[in-house]
Amino acid sequence: MRSRHPLEHVVFEDENSLRRYTKGINLWMRRLAKSFAAIISKWGMTGGRALDLGSGSGILAVELARAFPEFDFVGLDLSEAAVAVARVQAVERSPATRVWFERGDACAMPFDDDSFDLVVSSNTLHLLSDPVRMFDEVQRVLDPSGRFIISDFRRSWWGSVTPHIRAAYTTREIEQLLRQSKLNNWAVQDGLLWLTVLSKA
Repeated sequence: MRSRHPLEHVVFEDENSLRRYTKGINLWMRRLAKSFAAIISKWGMTGGRALDLGSGSGILAVELARAFPEFDFVGLDLSEAAVAVARVQAVERSPATRVWFERGDACAMPFDDDSFDLVVSSNTLHLLSDPVRMFDEVQRVLDPSGRFIISDFRRSWWGSVTPHIRAAYTTREIEQLLRQSKLNNWAVQDGLLWLTVLSKA
């Protein structure tokens, strides 16, 4: 297993830094939302209650809410600045009544058991010191018939380009962590720069 990296536990503490970061990844996040939407549609899901873990500036939750009018989204992030920026995104780009953001820890979620029909997450796993706890929490808050999509960078030689890839896990490491967790019915898919943990079809 990889050693701890300085990027772990990164939390945006000021809105200006977060807005600059968001501007840089805006297009990529919208493309990611489309790929998530394609998977959700393939599963035949059209509505329910959904959770975005590590929601950051809120792009993923907002775009998915726009794609699925029958879903209500909750975004959870450890950063107060991120929650503030995400709430603005929700007002500007989607029906704010269907998307809500709050501060909280993905490894100790403030939600009841079986609360959500869908859980999504992007670019959060590599920031956690204990992803197993997040996987356990996903299993806890997910309805027994619910689904999940968790995407993150995959560590590779591309780490010379960005510290986020250097801080990420390999596919094998993620599979080891998943086996230690309570999360059920998972599969791992590889991409060029990222990996995706999702419910088996």
